[in-house]
Amino acid sequence: KVEVIRNKCIGAASCVAIAPKVFQMDEEDIAIIISQDDETDDMKLLAAQSCPTAAIIVTDTETGEQVWPR
Repeated sequence: KVEVIRNKCIGAASCVAIAPKVFQMDEEDIAIIISQDDETDDMKLLAAQSCPTAAIIVTDTETGEQVWPR
């Protein structure tokens, strides 16, 4: 599962470039989640890791463990 921390997002849009089926920018140029299911877990993790402010949290839905950031 991916989640965006709105107050940490600076609108770099690297997540959108990597996983456009999951992320898009809203009217305030803040990333939002548009789907949890339309991309592979690896691509969602890569998109989160590309965020310059670590504004995207990735959680393993099976274990509840936070995968990114560590």
